[in-house]
Amino acid sequence: MLADAFRLVQVAVLGACLPLAVVAARGYRDAPFGRFLRPLVPITALYLLLAAGKTLAGNAAQFRLVELVVGSVALVLVTYAVGQLLLLLTGRRAL
Repeated sequence: MLADAFRLVQVAVLGACLPLAVVAARGYRDAPFGRFLRPLVPITALYLLLAAGKTLAGNAAQFRLVELVVGSVALVLVTYAVGQLLLLLTGRRAL
């Protein structure tokens, strides 16, 4: 019961963050840290999909494969974003 309430809050927060991620990615696309912000939109959307799917499907066995694929893609995108941030912070990419 409490886990379901937290999952609903997670869906609401991610739903509110998605438009903010779109605005940040579009607004700063020409900035030096635009490459870091670009993957935040699909990352947020994928985690929103995961949270909403768990809320709607519960522990359905059919959702397990979708959860694995979506989670893996989100993890790859997070790794890419961190790599871009590290390149920017270490000075390997010019400002």
